[in-house]
Amino acid sequence: MSAPTLSLCIPTFSRARYLASLLDSLCNELADFPYTFEVFISDNASTDDTEAVVARYTDRLPIRYHRHEKNAGAFANRQFAMSNCLGRYVLYIADDDALLGRQLADTIARMEADPEIAVVYAPWMLYDLVDEQSLGTFYTVPRDLLFERGQHLEMLDQLLRHRVFPEVQIVRRDVFERTMPRIYNHAFFAFVHAAEFLSAGRVLIQQEPFYVAITRYFADEVRTQAGTEEVEYAWDRYRGGLEYLLARTEGVKQDEMVGLHARINAMIADRMAVAIRIRHAYGRNPVDTWTIAMRLRGMGYAHLCPVPFETLSAAASMHFLLHDEELHLGLARMAAVGEFVGPVRDYIETHASRPVTFVDALADTDTLSNTLVLLRDESGLDEDPVLEQSMRGRNVRIVRERDVLERFRP
Repeated sequence: MSAPTLSLCIPTFSRARYLASLLDSLCNELADFPYTFEVFISDNASTDDTEAVVARYTDRLPIRYHRHEKNAGAFANRQFAMSNCLGRYVLYIADDDALLGRQLADTIARMEADPEIAVVYAPWMLYDLVDEQSLGTFYTVPRDLLFERGQHLEMLDQLLRHRVFPEVQIVRRDVFERTMPRIYNHAFFAFVHAAEFLSAGRVLIQQEPFYVAITRYFADEVRTQAGTEEVEYAWDRYRGGLEYLLARTEGVKQDEMVGLHARINAMIADRMAVAIRIRHAYGRNPVDTWTIAMRLRGMGYAHLCPVPFETLSAAASMHFLLHDEELHLGLARMAAVGEFVGPVRDYIETHASRPVTFVDALADTDTLSNTLVLLRDESGLDEDPVLEQSMRGRNVRIVRERDVLERFRP
């Protein structure tokens, strides 16, 4: 049997319900696909009925199925799938996404017509399957962008100008095999791979999407998308990937280099602002979110912060006080001394990681031990060293409210 024109590579792990939906959509979208193709599914030792789901579609799709004996990790499974396919062109598909058949065929036709194109990138459509509603594309470009081999500076300029993330791709298998792309911790793979592919041939970033990222699949189930989760912490990897691409450029003068670094920082600042918005909305660790916001301010982009600094400061202060592991190490309870009323008191009672006692005066803590004392009004403490010494002897740790607020001062 001759090799197929296109390989659709689907790494998966224990998401049979999503995989079934994807395979069903491929049956529909590729019913009249004009090119030969294979669906290569690499199962990362799933513990659900993934294998049974695959079996249901083997008579409807040209499926090759491989199951690992043990979980190799998400990135390794992805690389395995793309390295073991047979097609002339290779397309990675997440097991919870979808494709657009006609647009995909048009893209393959373009690569067939121009053998110098090493890879085609395209924006991906965002789609809410529950509401059956398109949410636009992740990024846009004003026209198809074609870069000749070695035009790394020109490509970097366009990536920065249009905030392009070159993730969705169709790459020639021979280019993939020659460049041997890998996924590293310190540089975002999509920028690194784009730089390496451009060293091997032409790179096309087209306007029209052929890939669909599903934002909501089932009304009764919520899943965490890897891309959404990644943006909460990966901005330094994004920067690393762009710097890797910049390192591939030639003949850049020092003043141009400074300007490019400033543009990279501006793109990263945009991503950090998105991270703050998502983290705040999902209730992530407020101290970490506060730190990101302060980094954004330190970069000169405080105006991009999507949440008021005062709001982030208040949330970080409370989280630090109630949950900081070092602060609470060896302590069994909390005591709040002073006038804590209304929402503040309710919040402390609801979110504290230890039982809380509210007292009016510091003297009321004389029977407590192994306790973190939050002192709203510290009057009397500095005037009574005997009391302070006694509290230390009972493993009572004192934290002044003003010090916590100062630590997270906006």
